[in-house]
Amino acid sequence: MSERDHELADAARSLLAFREERTTRRDVWSAETATQLVADLVKLAADQPDLIVEDLLCERLGTLLHEADQAPDVPVGPQHLAEAMVTAADAAVTASLRTTVSADAWRVLTTLAGVLPYPHAEIASEAITQLRATADGRALPTVPPGPAVAGTVLWTRDRYGSRFAIAAPITTADQPVRWYLWDIDACGHDAFTVHSGYYPTPDAALASWQAGVGPIASAGTDLAPVSDRSLLIALLPAEHGFLRTGGESVGQFTEYHRSKRLAEVVSKAVPVAEAQPGGDLTEATAAVEFAAWLRGGDADQQKLPEDLDELAEELASSWNINEINGVYAACSPHRVALSVLHMRNYYLDEFAEELVALLPGWTRWLATRNATAPDLADRCLPYAHGQRHPQLDRDDDYRDSPDYYARVLE
Repeated sequence: MSERDHELADAARSLLAFREERTTRRDVWSAETATQLVADLVKLAADQPDLIVEDLLCERLGTLLHEADQAPDVPVGPQHLAEAMVTAADAAVTASLRTTVSADAWRVLTTLAGVLPYPHAEIASEAITQLRATADGRALPTVPPGPAVAGTVLWTRDRYGSRFAIAAPITTADQPVRWYLWDIDACGHDAFTVHSGYYPTPDAALASWQAGVGPIASAGTDLAPVSDRSLLIALLPAEHGFLRTGGESVGQFTEYHRSKRLAEVVSKAVPVAEAQPGGDLTEATAAVEFAAWLRGGDADQQKLPEDLDELAEELASSWNINEINGVYAACSPHRVALSVLHMRNYYLDEFAEELVALLPGWTRWLATRNATAPDLADRCLPYAHGQRHPQLDRDDDYRDSPDYYARVLE
């Protein structure tokens, strides 16, 4: 074996050892943290209603997940702590079976089964089934049904068309209905739930969403029954595991698991309707229409590039990086700013600047096509010219890591 081969082998062994050490550190931290949290929740669950236990569980998880996210030496993701919580709750119930059944430990486990999304909910359910099989004839308390939709799911979108409110009435057996809100921003490379949580009424949920969007973009909005199930499912959050973007706030981590579990419930509850059009604008049609609009003289006087068709095709592709067709034509200041960042990060500098140079025309074309009010369209132009978006700044990482979870006032 050559010296170079020895060096590569040593490097591979070092990398493997580093990964194993990180995995061990992650597993130890998750197990210890989950065990302590379950013990705390068992004490707090005594004489508390199920809703309070659920909220306490989410709040404690939110704080711990945010702390782990801020500590680079703790390589823990939400899925790791979820798995450890199920294991710890299972162990707490198992330990209680040696003496007397702990109803409070059981409630923590069943609460996890009702809060966690796939696949963690299934793991919790399997633990419950196994405990029943090994309980030696001792009666375990009943398992409360999981969350269910208690009425019509409602939604609305802002005047730009890229920010959504989805509100659903949620209940479990013998529990009051609470309205769960998802505030979803579809401007980036994914549909990001920038805020979620329970509200007493749909009006309260709408008011919170309008405040988060801002008075200009939310003016005149109102909730109505969901009209496009495929778009709804594309917007609602889902578990991405290690592919998650990261950077959530404490409040966003508090609802991290619950928002995804309830999204699963809502997705199943909304009936399948007739196929809805995803919008008449696609990458291919947008590129052709935009190039024709520029050549037709509707744009400001400017020298058009010789490779306009190629640039238009690339711009049209870059505009829809989240691949949600129902929001393709939407154009907001936030979306334009993120598009500039994407182009400058993805393409070579010279080609990126050619694309960015077309963005002012692109925003005016979309505004014309969408009949966007001038006061809204004008707000996009500074960012089309490359201005930094102040609400996306996260320390000095604006270009490399904008704040995708910012609740942007449009």
